[in-house]
Amino acid sequence: MNQRTAPSISLLVILAGILTWVLPVAAHPATDMAQVSSWRLSSVNDWTAGEVTGLLVTNNAGGELRLAADASEGSFISAPFATAFATNAAGAVWRADLVTGTALRLELRARSTPPSNGDDGWGPWLPLVVADEPPTADPDAFTTAAPLALPEDTRYLQLRAIFTSQIPRASAVLNEVTVSYLATQITPPIFAAGLPQRPILFGQPVLTPRPLQISRADWAQPAAARPDRRDPQGIVIHQLAVDVSPATTLAYLRALLVYQTKVLNWDDLIYHYLIDSEGNLFEGRLGGPTSLVRQVSGSEADVQIALLTPANQPPTSAAQDRLVGLLAWLTQTYNIAPTDLQPTASGDRLRPAIAGHFEISSTAVDPYPAFRELLPLLRTRIDTATVRARWYFAEGNTAGYSQRLSLYNPASRPATARITLLPATGQPIVRELQVSGGGRADLNINEIAPAANALPAIVEANEAILAERSMALTTDIDSGPGIDRLSRVWYFAEGSTVNQTQTYLIIFNPQPSTTRAQITYMRRDGTVFEQEVQVGAQNRLVVSVHDITLPDGSRPLADTHFGMRVIADQPVAVERTMRFGNGGSGLHTGRGIDTLSRRWLFAEGTTEGEFRTQFLVLNPNNQPTNVEAIFRGPTGVAATRRYAIPPRAQLAIDVNEVVPSLGIATEVIADRPVAVERVMSFAGGTAGTISTGVRAPAYRWAFIDGRTSDASYYLCLHNVSPLTSTVTVEVIFGDGTKTNLSIRIPARARYTLALHEAFPGETAVAAIVRSNQPIVAERSLYPGGGARGGSTTPGIPLP
Repeated sequence: MNQRTAPSISLLVILAGILTWVLPVAAHPATDMAQVSSWRLSSVNDWTAGEVTGLLVTNNAGGELRLAADASEGSFISAPFATAFATNAAGAVWRADLVTGTALRLELRARSTPPSNGDDGWGPWLPLVVADEPPTADPDAFTTAAPLALPEDTRYLQLRAIFTSQIPRASAVLNEVTVSYLATQITPPIFAAGLPQRPILFGQPVLTPRPLQISRADWAQPAAARPDRRDPQGIVIHQLAVDVSPATTLAYLRALLVYQTKVLNWDDLIYHYLIDSEGNLFEGRLGGPTSLVRQVSGSEADVQIALLTPANQPPTSAAQDRLVGLLAWLTQTYNIAPTDLQPTASGDRLRPAIAGHFEISSTAVDPYPAFRELLPLLRTRIDTATVRARWYFAEGNTAGYSQRLSLYNPASRPATARITLLPATGQPIVRELQVSGGGRADLNINEIAPAANALPAIVEANEAILAERSMALTTDIDSGPGIDRLSRVWYFAEGSTVNQTQTYLIIFNPQPSTTRAQITYMRRDGTVFEQEVQVGAQNRLVVSVHDITLPDGSRPLADTHFGMRVIADQPVAVERTMRFGNGGSGLHTGRGIDTLSRRWLFAEGTTEGEFRTQFLVLNPNNQPTNVEAIFRGPTGVAATRRYAIPPRAQLAIDVNEVVPSLGIATEVIADRPVAVERVMSFAGGTAGTISTGVRAPAYRWAFIDGRTSDASYYLCLHNVSPLTSTVTVEVIFGDGTKTNLSIRIPARARYTLALHEAFPGETAVAAIVRSNQPIVAERSLYPGGGARGGSTTPGIPLP
């Protein structure tokens, strides 16, 4: 046990007599009481009543202990003390003079039965560890920050003081010790596992899951919180070296609260959060992580975390897991880099952002060696557990489809990606992928979960990775990015049951409770049909729109075109899959639109050859809207058309009738927020693509999926700026090698880059597009040159 040292310290009395305090507990407000009393040793009689070895008892200041002349060590063991009541915890405040080269160690032991000769019946000697800061009432006193945990039937205490010196004739001097003992037992015991656990309320929303905690109000009487506040700069981990069972955890926490607030007179608990051996997380200090703690040396603006773990043991796996989850959330919420270093409060050295107590206070001894050795690994685990990207895929099907996930890591350091597949029955399927810095990786879903006809997926990573999904038939394909944010409202401009087209609406509810949703179908003639659905927790619902049948046998959406709106009572992910053409040969699947816009931009579009292109505009408003469509070819504006759309109706614009035999970029402008999608069909309508536009141009776009082996790969780029744009395309191949292409695009012009001509035969191709002017970028893939369908999607905008 380390001590604060100084050339000479004169200390004052802090506590004398008996202090009694009552602490109600929410679970047992009527029957559970807390008691505090004290035992004081300060006089010659107190010291001589015990066993003295190698020490002198003097009558200075009424009674002092010090080393005998020429002695380098000595000890004092008090006479046994009978407590006034059965106690379960004890701490101490003592007055001492220390000089450099001397040390004083205080220990306490306990028993429940009257003592006899010898050590039989006594528990082990437990060290009284010195706190960083003294009690509020005595700025020069020594004290323990946390009380010792004692057997709940303790009735006798004994104190031991051990003196050592490395300086001849120099000695520490012990003037007075006041042992405060507490009774905070709960009868019958309350187990923490039975208390409600609620999400932490503090902090902005982040991707890392918000931890569940046992609120202060559920384990102890909260006080009025008036903390000084500051966003935390780091985190400090403490180890309270106590061995408490699940049945006595709450009793000890009550003792800790009483001791720090009523004995030491600190403003509140100095630990923001506490974790027990079962992995239960307790809210400690009121006011949340921004509440300043002034009782931990050099750590005022840190979050203080305490683990209840015996000194000779590391935290249990459950405690480690809870600590990792808590700190992953905290570090992301308050922008603390888990593995970085930062200056100490004094600025004279660096310390870990997530530090053990000993790393920020020179006198601290915790965490103890078994725990201390884990800290580097825990920091790495915390960094890995921090969710810096999350992608949802509502659609997933390996029964008749080939499905693949492609990931790209734009960061410079490696990323760990966790893919969770949720089959309709059985347990989730989890896989982890390592994605190198600046690299990509693929996961073949058919190999992991073959013949699964319902397989939503969640992709999470500790770096801001990008994720796309590819689904393929032998006759058509579709690929595109997942959903990076959930929403309560989703729109689809396209939907059809004409010519045996099948439209499926897939609603994925990743929430822990059931979600209700209303689907509104808006036909071209302005008529509306509404449907109420319910989606189970962490489940998905597939609405076969073409098969909706009313009780009278009618089919309200048969042989019609429509747009769709989904409004759910919780954020969900929604996608639409369409099968069309002879025998369902054509395929499209992809995310909905979560935000309407008055402006939509498309880089791709063509009416050349056998292609037919349409734009579908959905006006979900209760008022009519006016729309202008501007079609731009390689040399500028080719045509402009204006349309009026009734309220809650869908409009179809046949581009082949407006600009035949032309490759185009398109801008759609409306006087009210609308949803717009583009449909391109070819091969006699047996294959095609559907894609949403983008609401704004960007300087950087990413495309993760792609290949040029037996496929045509086009990048379609639209320069919406009035200035010429210089564009660099970084091409990343499957083996990790990279190359760059540079092109210039005139103002307001469209450019098509055929990557399959520049880099033929590549089985995996990703592309990062960078421009010095804002542009719109889309990718078109055609397996077999279009013989096996095609897919078009806008890129993922990068910051």
